Amino acid sequence: ETLASRSSQEELQAEFHRAAEDFETAQQVSSLEPERARRLFRSAAKRFESIAAAGVHNGRLEYNLGNCFLQAGDVGLAILHYRRAERLIPGDVALHDNLSVAQTRCLTPIAESRGQTFWRNVLFWHYALSDGAGADAALVFYVGVWVLLTVRLITSLRWPRVGAVVCGLICAALGASVGVSRWQDRNAPSGVVISSDTVVLKGPGTGYQRQFEQPLQPGVEFSVRERRGSWWSIELPDGQGGWIEASRADLVPWIDG
Repeated sequence: ETLASRSSQEELQAEFHRAAEDFETAQQVSSLEPERARRLFRSAAKRFESIAAAGVHNGRLEYNLGNCFLQAGDVGLAILHYRRAERLIPGDVALHDNLSVAQTRCLTPIAESRGQTFWRNVLFWHYALSDGAGADAALVFYVGVWVLLTVRLITSLRWPRVGAVVCGLICAALGASVGVSRWQDRNAPSGVVISSDTVVLKGPGTGYQRQFEQPLQPGVEFSVRERRGSWWSIELPDGQGGWIEASRADLVPWIDG
């Protein structure tokens, strides 16, 4: 470890502590000085963002960012960072609860279509595991296949063969889940509206007519169907869609492919 890297780590740790102090102070004064509290929550968010900009990506950092923006009243950014945190710590109960709170504050509530709800329930494990956890689990079951096959070869037992088949199927399912997730990140990434009064149009340009009479408000989630320059064709949870300016939203995946 070089002196420069140690210095950089110390600076990031100091920035983290300053952000935590801002957040704690904001919580203490929120009832008596709400405007000061909002400024402190935003200050904490900026400090956490500077840490993320330095290349630090972990679930707790994204969760802290979500909390800062939720307390500051920035629902869109809160949901964006909670969704990013969810990819790294998907089973965190506090994260799930805070995300639910943020979603209830979105001024444009859009319910999932029945089809999306059905597949989310059927493929619950796909949404419950991060890509890293899914890949690790697939590797464990892959090793299990070969261990059981080896046991089958050197013994007369029958159960290892059945176990190998089961492990193989689970491994394939987990591998497919990770593959689909990564394909979606590249070709149909999820995103969140972060700007107020985001107009949805029928085409990629301001000359097109509105798709919906009412604009979208921060916190609306979507998936990207197509990208043309500075415009995105999006699909909303209920299956409807249209075109929005890319600058009025952000993607959940960190890699914009």
